[in-house]
Amino acid sequence: MKIVHVAPNAPYNDYWGYQENLLPKYHKKLGHDVTLIITNKTHKDSSIVDVPCADYILNDGIRIIRRAYKQYRFPKVTNFLTYIPVYDLLEELKPDFIFYHGLISYSIFDVIKYKKRHSNCVIVEDNHLDYNIGNSSDTLKLKIIRLWRRFINMCSIEYVSKVYGVTPWRKTYAEDYFKIPESKTDVLIMGADDEKMNLDKKDELRKSIRKQYDIHDDEFLIVTGGKIDQKKNIDSLMEACAGLEKVKLLVFGSVGDDIKTRFESLLENENIIYIGWISADNVYEYFYAADLVFFPGQHSVLWEQACASKVPCVFKKWDGMEHVNNGGNSDFIVSLTVENIQNKIKELHFTDSYYEMKKAAESEKTDIYLYSNIAKKSLEETGTK
Repeated sequence: MKIVHVAPNAPYNDYWGYQENLLPKYHKKLGHDVTLIITNKTHKDSSIVDVPCADYILNDGIRIIRRAYKQYRFPKVTNFLTYIPVYDLLEELKPDFIFYHGLISYSIFDVIKYKKRHSNCVIVEDNHLDYNIGNSSDTLKLKIIRLWRRFINMCSIEYVSKVYGVTPWRKTYAEDYFKIPESKTDVLIMGADDEKMNLDKKDELRKSIRKQYDIHDDEFLIVTGGKIDQKKNIDSLMEACAGLEKVKLLVFGSVGDDIKTRFESLLENENIIYIGWISADNVYEYFYAADLVFFPGQHSVLWEQACASKVPCVFKKWDGMEHVNNGGNSDFIVSLTVENIQNKIKELHFTDSYYEMKKAAESEKTDIYLYSNIAKKSLEETGTK
């Protein structure tokens, strides 16, 4: 089957671990002919920069076509439409299946034009926006943006087989903000790159990390990290762990200015180990070392990656985020206080409840968080397994 991914909004870097990288990768592994049409914007250091438009093949056989946004007379119109012309490419590639990333670009009308002339082509879309990172307020400007985005989707939804939210909450947001009919929505979670995980070496990697940081077998190791800012509440977890016996907390990631002073003061406690920034490919090794992975704040893709690592997890409770608990591998904390975090840790500190979670985490129940399985689900509308 010929598959084309169209991603007209996000910057793109070859071989990274985002949805735009991993879905095409695993579609290719399933034996399909895969092309990704993407912007000419890319991440460089802490900025987003333009690179030359290009057409090239990745090492895994995926064709990448970079195109620039169409420039209109007024820059605000260019930013508003975020239009990459793709119709000519679709006619050249003749896809049987189009995975369209995002719900806010005018490029969807090129895709619909192709669909009208090739009725057997199946189109699905996904949504990564939610109430925290979408435009949900009621200023006049944002009302106009919302009306435009709803218009785009009202015109296109007839030709789209499915709109996936990458979390249950983002499925609901697609229905509420974009007015996508519930009959056409589903959840397609994010997860982990099977090839990066080395699950067959999990025990070996666990022992190596714990030895490196002098963490004994009878010590309950909690791991957390990512982009550390006030919304992630990692400082509350640090404070909670500081007062617990036979508990160690290992923190990785970059620390934001909004929390740096408090963060550094909490590092004075001997229970807490801070290792700084680590490569995305090495995150799994630290999850393997953990007895418990704990994320007490806002969602990040690290949540699903931790679940894929087959380690018990605790997350801050958010409505519409229950997908990270599949049959008991995870637990939630509702009211986030230092005392409640401590009580949750005590509840799971090598207790019977903990070992039940561990059993679920190590079972096939957590295979749903692997991109090899996510890619298969994304093709359901084609009838392909």
